[in-house]
Order: sequence, then C-alpha cells, then structure tokens
Amino acid sequence: MLQSLSSKPYKADYKEAGGYILKYSVGSIPHKTEVVVPLTYADYYYVKALVRYDRLLRGEKVIKQ
Repeated sequence: MLQSLSSKPYKADYKEAGGYILKYSVGSIPHKTEVVVPLTYADYYYVKALVRYDRLLRGEKVIKQ
C-alpha cells in the first residue's frame, strides 16, 4: 500500500496539489463529501505509516506499550 501511494498517480509532485502529499483521498463516500480530493488527515496518516515502516526496517519498536 505504501509503495502504491508513494508512486504516480497518487503522490503529488513538488508544488502540485496545493502542497498536499497525496493528490487523491476520500473522506466519506456514503455522504458524498471529500471524494477524490487531497486531505490533510490523509497526508498525516500516510506520513505516520512511513515513519512506522522506517522504524520497522531499523529494528525499532513500532508501537509503544
């Protein structure tokens, strides 16, 4: 999933998509809101997942207990 989101067409190029990292995200399909738009909280969870993956690769704890 991270590999897919980190490649085109999902990841925005520098100075594209108004400064967002991901070009396309979805807030709520049933409510028809925030569909296929960049979202701040989508970028947050994407970066959080990248940090966890990096920690995993370095052999560090991924989840604090």
